[in-house]
Amino acid sequence: MTRSTPTPSELSVEFWSAAAKHRLLVPYCGGCGIRYFPPERLCPGCGEPGWHYVESTGTGRVVAHTVVHRALSPDFATPFVLATVEVDGEWTMLTNIVDCDPDQVAVGLPVRVRFLDCEGGALPCFAPESSAGSPPDRTGQRP
Repeated sequence: MTRSTPTPSELSVEFWSAAAKHRLLVPYCGGCGIRYFPPERLCPGCGEPGWHYVESTGTGRVVAHTVVHRALSPDFATPFVLATVEVDGEWTMLTNIVDCDPDQVAVGLPVRVRFLDCEGGALPCFAPESSAGSPPDRTGQRP
């Protein structure tokens, strides 16, 4: 199984470059003060074009999730958890939950960003706070 990062757009190249360095960035609008994801040409809050990336704490909580048993691509081992995570208490990201039995994922679970090194960079996923101490291997599994 070989996972790879998406081909960045002009709006997301800075995000993916930072992810390759294990840094999580988020678009921030100086006009209205919101953070949002994914990046868009205009701020979804006020419509201004003047947003920029800022560093995220990378901590959050699961707000919705599902367990996928049949992947659409051979790049994903099943089952895996697809989740919406509220990050920094203010913006959401669709991501994978790793380092955790899928049955243990629940709404409200505290999580922290965990980068999976892969072809082309790194993918930001999230792991339960309790397992955030040891780094995962290339498949997202803990030793």
